[in-house]
Amino acid sequence: MTADGGGRTDIRDPAIAAPRSSGRFQLRPLLVVVHRVLGLTTALFLAVAGLTGSLLAFHTEIDRWLNPDAYTAVAMGAPLSPEALAARIEAGDPKRVVWFMSLEREPGRSAQALISGRTDPATGRPFDLQADRLHVDPVSGTILAERLWGECCFSRLNLVPFLYEFHHNLSLPGTYGILLMGGVGVLWLLDGFVGLALTFPRGRPFFAKWRPAFAIKGGSTFRLSLDLHRAAGLWLFAMLIAVALSSVAMNLRAEVVEPVVGLLSKLTPTPLSGAALEKPRERTLSYDVALEAGVGQARARGWDTPARQIFYSPHYGIFGVAFGEPDEPMDTRWLYFDGETAAYKGASLPGVGTAGDIFLQVQFPIHSGRILGLPGRILICVTGLAVAMLSVTGVVVWWKKRAGRKGRAAKSARAKAAPAE
Repeated sequence: MTADGGGRTDIRDPAIAAPRSSGRFQLRPLLVVVHRVLGLTTALFLAVAGLTGSLLAFHTEIDRWLNPDAYTAVAMGAPLSPEALAARIEAGDPKRVVWFMSLEREPGRSAQALISGRTDPATGRPFDLQADRLHVDPVSGTILAERLWGECCFSRLNLVPFLYEFHHNLSLPGTYGILLMGGVGVLWLLDGFVGLALTFPRGRPFFAKWRPAFAIKGGSTFRLSLDLHRAAGLWLFAMLIAVALSSVAMNLRAEVVEPVVGLLSKLTPTPLSGAALEKPRERTLSYDVALEAGVGQARARGWDTPARQIFYSPHYGIFGVAFGEPDEPMDTRWLYFDGETAAYKGASLPGVGTAGDIFLQVQFPIHSGRILGLPGRILICVTGLAVAMLSVTGVVVWWKKRAGRKGRAAKSARAKAAPAE
């Protein structure tokens, strides 16, 4: 996509030729200013997001390569049940409460457990823990690795979680980073359409004159930067818009996206979408009972895929059991059960629901590339690198044109100041 106007350009190129003044209002100069302001405002954020996102397309593979000891279990025998595994973890530190566990039991592979602090009777607040994610041997219950998700910075154990959080919210506290990156996504989405409009030629035939905008001719630094910026933006336009939209949908879901989507389509509530309990409810029902209820409900629905994950939410008093394969293009299927009685409470099923439900469901699969499997993740990796390149070339084009304008202004000033012969 073209950058701001002015500077040296090839007026023979119909895709970037400057319009002749007609005395009438011209939309293009306004779009140039908008593109310049939005591009410079978001360039650094998008460069960082693009580079980190290209790595995160393969975050699991990278993390396993960096931390084989965390993912490798050596104990032989039958794996512990979810309740027994949770009890083993909590017995090691009474301040811990296990609220999530992976259920895949591939031989030689560790299980993952997410933990939070048990309520301190003295303060009524959760204990502070030094870790919130554990890799455990599913047979012995031995803890293989502990980490605090998102902790800085570049140790083998912390690198991928840190990059994940930095990509999502710049590792800023609270919701500040989430809202900031969501706002960047909104500006990026708008700027994408403005940039597209700036590549449109004037006059007819439209497509014949637009075709040069897709080419990279090269030459000077300015010319190459402009061609890369414009052509890559055009070739990847659909992907860029999809990634920008999905970033907004994930960071500003409750604040912006759900209200807007709700105006166009009804959104189906789930047991976790209502108001949370006034007081969190500690788990009293066994994970094994909840899993049994989940498997029974899944079999009644005719599902033959294994249970993959289980969690308990004290804020809603709800168990969730997930079913599906690790490489499914959409999210896993979740079944929800009452935390005291194991009574069935509802489900979240990918591809099922209203148009608004499905729109929201596909945002993370699109953003991660998993919706297209391995080719999709490769495409996301390439798109992330392209986003960084577009940010850099956009700044280079602006800088070169700015220097050109200053040079011409100085030359004009010297010419005016020169004494007449």
